[in-house]
Amino acid sequence: MSATTLAQLIRSRQITSTELVELYIDRIVEVNPLVNAIVQTAFAKALDEANRVDDLMSSERFELDPRYSVDKMPFLGVPITCKEIIYVKGLSATAGLKGRIGHVCKEDAEVVKSMEAAGAIIIGLTNTSELAMWWESHNPVYGYTCNPYDLRCIVGGSSGGEAASVSSACSVMGIGSDIGGSIRMPAFFNGVFGHKPSPFLVPNKGQFPGVTEQSDAYLALGPICRYAEDLEPMLKCMAFKDGPVDFEKPLNYDMSKIKFISIEDDGWSQFDGWSVFTSPVDRELKLAQRRVVNFLESSCGAKVERKEVMLLRYSLPIWMAIINNNGDPKFSQFCSSTKDNTDLSVYDLPLKNMYWEMLKKLCWRSDHSTYVIITGMMERIPMAKASLDQLLAMAKELREQIHQLLEGDTVLLYPSHPMTAPRHHMPCFTGFNFAYTGIWNIIGVPVTQVPLGLDKNGLPLGVQIIGGLHQDRLTIAVARELEAAFGGWVDPTEKYKVYKYEPIRGMSTSPGLRNSNSQVHFNEDDDEYTAR
Repeated sequence: MSATTLAQLIRSRQITSTELVELYIDRIVEVNPLVNAIVQTAFAKALDEANRVDDLMSSERFELDPRYSVDKMPFLGVPITCKEIIYVKGLSATAGLKGRIGHVCKEDAEVVKSMEAAGAIIIGLTNTSELAMWWESHNPVYGYTCNPYDLRCIVGGSSGGEAASVSSACSVMGIGSDIGGSIRMPAFFNGVFGHKPSPFLVPNKGQFPGVTEQSDAYLALGPICRYAEDLEPMLKCMAFKDGPVDFEKPLNYDMSKIKFISIEDDGWSQFDGWSVFTSPVDRELKLAQRRVVNFLESSCGAKVERKEVMLLRYSLPIWMAIINNNGDPKFSQFCSSTKDNTDLSVYDLPLKNMYWEMLKKLCWRSDHSTYVIITGMMERIPMAKASLDQLLAMAKELREQIHQLLEGDTVLLYPSHPMTAPRHHMPCFTGFNFAYTGIWNIIGVPVTQVPLGLDKNGLPLGVQIIGGLHQDRLTIAVARELEAAFGGWVDPTEKYKVYKYEPIRGMSTSPGLRNSNSQVHFNEDDDEYTAR
């Protein structure tokens, strides 16, 4: 059930908030040892808040006080989760850095305040990549998060724990962040919905690594949901109250009057651009996108234009040029953050010697992930001014092309990633594939990730739905239409037909949430997971 439906059940007194929170706690205890999605819990506090909701429901003032209306508190009593880098008072925001173990947030992030004001109850925090800068969610503090559809596969990053939590029904929805696809890639790999809002629609204040004036335009906090029905009300709660999107209008777009454009790859086949550093789009993903096109044309009466945008083949260097040269603190400065210096500006932190960290890593002595060390080393290599100027000019031209293309009620279909969820560690060999999502942060448009069923290996398929600036409700409306047509989220247990598992050998799981009764058996002969 969607969070919207659950809130309605609570209001109609068909279930209490306490009963609902207890159900999700039981689910987390049962499933989290498998996926390691939730890395900090707030069970006691959540139950206290749920009890207060139930007490409120039984009081006379509940029906009379407009502060408790559906419009003001659409998620009253519903438990949700939140990415670990986002501040939740009383819990840690380590971002996977060992030096920040023991750090306790003194206040909530703006989006957390907004969701709690809407009645939602934070039940736990979810895993991320170290410093939220890689698209496999693992770090030295919390270990690996595994894909609910296949434990051998990644969940994406950096909001991978959030998407895995939602997909495995440990929460019904949650808060993620996105600067290069960190909401959309995990949503894709885990078969759920995710939305990267338009720039400046949602406040970014209250997270680590912290947002700067320069990165505020590219970073976005947004919802990850199991059901498309929850995307708009959750986004409405998170957004600035006097923002540019009118959430009061009905969400009733006529699909036949929307202009659709379909682009199936980034120009990989041309071989004359940086697209050779990304993988070609898998055939099954192209076929899934074509099924969407056929549905829109045959069932909705829409016209879909097939198109190519040549500059998209330079998505990778454009993203790197913008993000690495926008005046933000150095990556190696973020690595110097500890629980004892959180009051300092990151600009005042010393540069950590990442070459020394690499030597330590070779001796198994570094506290950092390999990808973090390599990123810190690479930032020491300056980009030639001529190349930077050329890429900045290309970024400006691409922005103008895309914004012109998306004028009015226009929607662009674009691959979420060139392949379905790869195995653990594979991003080391295909690290630049995030460009399929990252470029839309640079262009500055809203994007909704939509699941489209499973491939032949039982892994989620999907597509990005891209709209013009501030057309967030349009992309969400299309997502709801596609959910109705293609089924949306698919229960991962339909693949295994079993709810009890044990973690993969060698994969670290979250201590304190283990369940000795949970078990799965991997049969090396038939390459499938089966009940033991």
